[in-house]
Amino acid sequence: MKKFTTICFGCKVNSYEIEAIKEKMIQRGYIYTENDFEADIFIVNSCAVTQVAEKKVMEKLRSINRNFPNAKIAIMGCFSQLHPEKILPLNNVQILLGTKNRMNLVEYLDRDEPVIDVDKFTRKFSFEACMINSFEDSRPFVKIQDGCDNFCTYCVIPLVRGKSRSRNKLDILNEISNLAKNGYREIVLTGIDMGSYSFEGDRLTNLVEDILNLDEKDFRLRISSLEASQVDDRLIEIMSTNPRLVPHVHLPLQSGSKKISHLMGRKYDMDGFYNLVNKLKSKVKNIALSTDVITGFPNEDETDFLDTYNFIQQVEFMRLHVFPYSRRPNTLAYNMENQVDRGISKQRVRRLNKLGDELARKYYLSYLGKSLQLLVDSCLGHLDNDPTKPLVFAGYTQNYIPLKVISKGDISISSLLNVKIEDKEILTNYQITDKFE
Repeated sequence: MKKFTTICFGCKVNSYEIEAIKEKMIQRGYIYTENDFEADIFIVNSCAVTQVAEKKVMEKLRSINRNFPNAKIAIMGCFSQLHPEKILPLNNVQILLGTKNRMNLVEYLDRDEPVIDVDKFTRKFSFEACMINSFEDSRPFVKIQDGCDNFCTYCVIPLVRGKSRSRNKLDILNEISNLAKNGYREIVLTGIDMGSYSFEGDRLTNLVEDILNLDEKDFRLRISSLEASQVDDRLIEIMSTNPRLVPHVHLPLQSGSKKISHLMGRKYDMDGFYNLVNKLKSKVKNIALSTDVITGFPNEDETDFLDTYNFIQQVEFMRLHVFPYSRRPNTLAYNMENQVDRGISKQRVRRLNKLGDELARKYYLSYLGKSLQLLVDSCLGHLDNDPTKPLVFAGYTQNYIPLKVISKGDISISSLLNVKIEDKEILTNYQITDKFE
């Protein structure tokens, strides 16, 4: 039987989708391999969120085309939805899909002939059902929603993913129940605009309550990303009272400047955002707040950038994801006047990254001497690569602090450990502790 491998670019939703396709391929008799040299078929899930993302996809496709001329390429996702014409000239591409009918891939392969299935009417797409029973990571992603109706002026995603649409709640509950039975100790809910989840009268908070009320209780739940306007009081109450809903909220800010956030078409105001932050900090123990920021948006001057810098400093996010503005076709920002020089954008990225490092260190050190719950997701081998020394395991706490633990004995992946942080030294990305139960 033919062998296949998978390549995934972009977001958590893409990771979930490629896992669902992988499982369906295996069910149909295809053999999965991680060795490119063994693969007859390369399945690529693409990304188009930035020009850099698009460039990486094309570089990978050309590399496969050049180095594995006898292999087939099946590509899908946001980049192939947006720019199928850039992909078509590649000889190896046998199946070209967009963001619809991905789960038909196996049937398309059975045809043993080229297939192009890219529907441009994305705003009419319905939710494409798929299911996973396992995941390559110890923290499986579960897709609950697709599409976006926000139309931020810099973003192409509403055009390539279509309207916001939600997954059947029973399907979500069944999938999470199965994953929990299969030994996964943390489930991460994800979607393109997850906070807009709405199915037969149930919103995101109702879904979270139902997940936590499943018979399976031996897992914790993480919400990947929410707009500030989508965090309601009931969700905060659940997070403050049920330790299985981890105290971590990713709130995409994008800009802390009132002028720039308005030009971006963002659906919040600075006062409302800051009031939400204060409410979360006052009500949720060990709360961790992370965010996304774009620098160099059209018309952003130094004053606007400093507004963002100071707002981030005031909020004290524990983690920043900072990106220079990427000019995307078919967006309102593409034709805006006063485009910012790329060099200035990158310089502002560096300044925010430095601030982010400082805030992360401050947040991590605030837990010195305290106990947290760590999900072990990998073994890094022996300390200092010395087989006579203890093993080092890595993972994340409930509030998203990356930690390493050292142990003289083995620790099972996906174990939940109660750890006490006693080492003040921050080691690159992780703190090390040997105090755990």
